[in-house]
Amino acid sequence: MGIFNVINALRMGVKVPYAVCAALLALVPGMVLGSDYSCSFDTECYESEACAASDFAVEVRGEDQNIATDFGTFPILAIRDEANILTVFVNSDGAVYLLSANTDPEGDASARFTAHVTDGPQSITYLGTCERVG
Repeated sequence: MGIFNVINALRMGVKVPYAVCAALLALVPGMVLGSDYSCSFDTECYESEACAASDFAVEVRGEDQNIATDFGTFPILAIRDEANILTVFVNSDGAVYLLSANTDPEGDASARFTAHVTDGPQSITYLGTCERVG
């Protein structure tokens, strides 16, 4: 049973043994994140429309295991924070979010944040940067 199978089972209300969850989480690097990141996105692209200027921000709160946006604070479902790469998966009512960022201090700090809204469906992509702040 892989980590994503466990996540899907939990979302559907299936009881998954604690030992299975603990064993799988121990195998996934970066699941317990201690670092915080501040991300700012200056470009927003909605569906197939032309991209436009944006001032959207996302805060990744590692110890709290959540992200904070202008639209609310949401728990992190899965995270990978290693080898100069940050990937965060978040699920909320009505949307799924993915944050990918280059965290190499020598790199360009580029980041992408996508929101996949179930009503429609619709997608919004934000282009910007993230930096480690904790």
